[in-house]
Amino acid sequence: MEESYDITQSLFSTKASENMLAFVGFNASDLAAMEGIEGVLKIAAFTRSDGGGYLTLTFILDLEGDASRHSAWPARFRGVDQDALAARLGPDFEMLIEVPLNPFAESKQFYIEELNLYFQRLAGQEQRLLEDWVIPALGQLLDFAFNPINWLAEMSHDT
Repeated sequence: MEESYDITQSLFSTKASENMLAFVGFNASDLAAMEGIEGVLKIAAFTRSDGGGYLTLTFILDLEGDASRHSAWPARFRGVDQDALAARLGPDFEMLIEVPLNPFAESKQFYIEELNLYFQRLAGQEQRLLEDWVIPALGQLLDFAFNPINWLAEMSHDT
């Protein structure tokens, strides 16, 4: 009997066990329409027992119901590659793994891109890495203007 691997189920199972850290809004210029596009970046982390781990960055861009705007974004995200990140994220950066989520998206109203950034040392470094290295690098590579990061731990203390 042959077993099959359900990649969709595996993806959703992995996403369900993420440790959500923060989210941040951003604005991006749509080069084709010359208009601003708003979005949100969801930030989660997974830390290994050795202190290393990865940040999962899920970008969700609101295309305002215009499916024709969908095609411009994959090329823009191609600028965020292993070499560009290695040059900007310091010696603890290990690798980038991209996860193609758009085939799973039911609506073309949104463009979704997920990047997993692996670091040799992550435990306890998440906030510093994101504020000092990751968000500035992504702003530069993607030409996005990011709002201040909303940390979930801080938000839970405010309520």
